[in-house]
Amino acid sequence: MFLEKLEINGFKSFAHKAILEFKPGITAIVGPNGSGKSNVSDAIRWVLGEQSIKLLRGKKGEDMIFSGSDKKARLGLAEVILHFNNNKDEADLGMSEVVITRRLYRHGESEYLVNNQKSRLFDIQMILAKAGVAQASYAIIGQGQIDAFLLASREDHKEFFEEASGVKSLQIKRAQAINKLEATEENLVTAAIQLNEIGPRLNSLTRQVKKLEQRAALEMRLKDYQQKYYGFNWSQMEEQWKKMHRALKQAADSEAQKKSAIDKLQQELESLTRGNAHTLKTEELQKEYQDLIAEKINLNNKLADLKIKTATIEAAPVKAKKTDLPEHAIRELEQIVKSLKLLKDKITTALKTTNFELVEQYFAEQWQAILKMEEILKPYNQESGDDKQKTETKNNVEEKEIKNLFVKLKETDEKILAIQQKMQAQNELEKNERSQIWIYQQKYQTEQNVLNQLANETNNLRVELARLETHKDDLEQEIRQELGENWFMTQGSNLSSVVMPEEEKRNLQMEISRLKHQLNLIGGIDPEVQKEYLGTKERFDFLSGQVNDLKSSIGSLEELIIDLDETVKKQFDSQFKIINEQFQKYFKVLFAGGSAKLILVKEEEEANNKQQEEKNIAAEQSFLTEMVEEKAAMEKIKDRLNSNLYLGVDIEATPPGKKLKSISMLSGGERAMTSIALLCAIISANPSPFVVLDEVDAALDEANSVRYAEIMEHLAHQSQFIIITHNRATMEKADILYGVTMGSDGISALLSLKLESAERFTNR
Repeated sequence: MFLEKLEINGFKSFAHKAILEFKPGITAIVGPNGSGKSNVSDAIRWVLGEQSIKLLRGKKGEDMIFSGSDKKARLGLAEVILHFNNNKDEADLGMSEVVITRRLYRHGESEYLVNNQKSRLFDIQMILAKAGVAQASYAIIGQGQIDAFLLASREDHKEFFEEASGVKSLQIKRAQAINKLEATEENLVTAAIQLNEIGPRLNSLTRQVKKLEQRAALEMRLKDYQQKYYGFNWSQMEEQWKKMHRALKQAADSEAQKKSAIDKLQQELESLTRGNAHTLKTEELQKEYQDLIAEKINLNNKLADLKIKTATIEAAPVKAKKTDLPEHAIRELEQIVKSLKLLKDKITTALKTTNFELVEQYFAEQWQAILKMEEILKPYNQESGDDKQKTETKNNVEEKEIKNLFVKLKETDEKILAIQQKMQAQNELEKNERSQIWIYQQKYQTEQNVLNQLANETNNLRVELARLETHKDDLEQEIRQELGENWFMTQGSNLSSVVMPEEEKRNLQMEISRLKHQLNLIGGIDPEVQKEYLGTKERFDFLSGQVNDLKSSIGSLEELIIDLDETVKKQFDSQFKIINEQFQKYFKVLFAGGSAKLILVKEEEEANNKQQEEKNIAAEQSFLTEMVEEKAAMEKIKDRLNSNLYLGVDIEATPPGKKLKSISMLSGGERAMTSIALLCAIISANPSPFVVLDEVDAALDEANSVRYAEIMEHLAHQSQFIIITHNRATMEKADILYGVTMGSDGISALLSLKLESAERFTNR
């Protein structure tokens, strides 16, 4: 982290905005006396939070704002902006660039900004402490301050070396912890005073509340008896209710199961009664059967007609030859013809009535009649050769038709037989279904009767349960009035079934009545006394808790301070040793010999008589004795913490050839070189990101100026130097050279030169 840019606007003699850009290394600022060079170092010190107007070479805050000249009116604002390059984030700030701004208005208002965000001075100090920038010590050495530091007191030396050893951030935390410790102690004393005020009142209220213990004891006995009495009644009621509830649940479940079974029976019954498919199939079979019977009748009629025709053909030769037929044969033939006609009419009538059995019977009778007629005519059927041949020819034709008819009749009979078998099977199926329907109807009726009985039982149980729940609600309300709402949560759910004789129950009831009567005689408790007691007790307990918390906080803060002191001491001792070695080294370089050293001075321990006096004075107050002892213990802790710190640092310097040890005996040049040696030792041991030196080499002669410049060149690899000087040797070592001049208008102006670029230009 290094200083990258400085912007000055309206600060002291810089009425116009001036920008100084810096690089790592040495930047020299030169100019005649009174041109405003030192205002640059004042601007850097001011923007870093310096609060001492005297140290800034002013008398009041307005002196920091350009006050005007003969040619320029005064300004109303002073602003200084400091840019730090933190790309490597060596300070662990989490920002690649840190821009610190300070503004002061003439009306007195001021503000700090970090990266254009309003901030507090404390935040800036913490950033600078993390970065290792000490705005009040060796990072910025103002004009004439090099001797002042050396001649300062040992206490000032102590603060200076604490910053030089890099423990400033820890010191800030320690100071915060001490402030918190003091504030906690004050709060502890305040809490103790309040406890002392509340204590007597709490004791008085406690005595009043104790008078009510008798009533509390009676109430406890009453509550105990009531818990037994109501516990028994409630457990009995719960047991009856659970038993009734289980019975109702079982009855409801049985009813639901039975209803489900009835619904299933009803569905099956509806499925059986919806036998339309079987009916349609039966109708189809009957229709098919009628069609086959009609076909058979038709075939039989045709066969009968053919037989009659055949018989007529056979009887024709007999009539032609005048063959004598017996009278009985003729009568039989006539009778058969009449019967055939009659049977034909009967068959037609039977078909209309769908009496198929009777039709079959008439077919059989018809066929018997035809066969009988053939048998009667056969003995008399003797023909001549030609007639016989004709007759045979006709008969052959008819016989073929008859054979065909017989074949068709056989096929039709087979079909009729198959249809009859199917119709019989279908009739059996329908018969079985009708039987099942009857069985299901009987079963449905039986189950419905059972369901009605179950429904009646369920309704009766519901009525009984409702009556029981009414009694239970009454008992519950009575218990809530007597034992409170919480009884059911604490006791009611844990009751088990108990057995209590009736006599014991009556005795409990009588004892409860007696205790209530005694409580009525005692009277009620004053709620205000009880309320005030509880409030005072709560306040007392709260303050007691606060006292304990404060004591715990004090202990934690003490441990924190001790840890910080140990860390500070360890780091300070280590750095102080290095600074002392480097101080001796640079002292010998600048003086070409001699000796110098730094000496730590410890603070002497003193007895704390005041603590004992306070303790003796407060001994008469018994309540505050403890707090006095606590305060004395805290004072001892403070003394112990302070005893680990150092009172200050003494500096001894003996130039070569002299036996002087006191700094005050050194000449001005010797003091300057001693201060420079100490400054170089600090920078070498704990390098600051940048160092501003304002004419610290003014008192050096030419030889010592060269040594000083060489040391600055060597240390420039560790810190960035901004040196205000008149010394040529220092200017030669600078990388950037700024010139400050002032015109007749009283305003400082800048001229810049990079010596490396100028050297290349002159060597061309």
